Amino acid sequence: MIASYYRFKNLHSTNKNKKSNYGILYVVATPIGNINDMTYRAIEVLSNSHIIATENTRHSKKLLNFYGIKTRLISYHKYNESERCDFLINLLLEGKNISIISDAGTPTISDPGDIIVSKAHSKNIRVCPIPGVSSIIAAISASGFASDDFKFIGFLPKKNIQKIGILKENSNVSLVFFESPNRILKTLEELCSIYNFEKKIIVAKEMTKIYEDIIYDSLFNQIQYFSKNNNEKIKGEFTIIIPKEEKQILNISEDKIKNFLILLLENKVLYNSAIKITCKHFSIKKNVIYKKYLHLAN
Repeated sequence: MIASYYRFKNLHSTNKNKKSNYGILYVVATPIGNINDMTYRAIEVLSNSHIIATENTRHSKKLLNFYGIKTRLISYHKYNESERCDFLINLLLEGKNISIISDAGTPTISDPGDIIVSKAHSKNIRVCPIPGVSSIIAAISASGFASDDFKFIGFLPKKNIQKIGILKENSNVSLVFFESPNRILKTLEELCSIYNFEKKIIVAKEMTKIYEDIIYDSLFNQIQYFSKNNNEKIKGEFTIIIPKEEKQILNISEDKIKNFLILLLENKVLYNSAIKITCKHFSIKKNVIYKKYLHLAN
């Protein structure tokens, strides 16, 4: 009874457009895996909307059926977004309330929705967010990394040069990004060209689902873990968090650097490669040690 009272008591503030007689565009977050993460407010808003625009009507129908929501569904995805946008804007101008949802999570966050939201603002149509579960915030909250300064970059570019550029440019903040199961291992391996292989990162998979796993480990161990190619490990969606580079005053002895380099050379690592690994390991510049230890190459 308390939950129901709270729900109905607070809903009246979001079902009327105080600006005009136009309808309201609701941006509604839905569960990212666990169907029980749906909010009371989201259920009520979706139930009282004239139309729900969604990426995949078949997928969303299961969610709506679970909660007994009978509102009409129409498809709204990246291939028909421009066409559907004009249709939905006209309905909003006529006073109809429209909700947009994605397959999981929040529309416009690496999903369609920004075009209609932008157009609604340009027409003075009220846009009302209905917040919910976020894999980004969920992963950060369980990471143990400082959360006061982070940047979400969606999916990394496929080209390695562009990927490296983005990661290097944002080393002063913690980075959060998504990755697909067929690219997770390759991306982790590519990260080794930028970060020390001992750097601790978070790989969160299948957030809120049965096989949820939040892996806190070094980059090297993450690669070893996923290299085993266990189908269960590679399935699902991944959220990766790379903590920002902490500025530290290093006090590394020359003997320590030299011994590390000698160890690599004794293990048949070529001098140029050994220098790169040493620089990465101690976070020092190549020109600091390249000529200094060149005699060890012979």
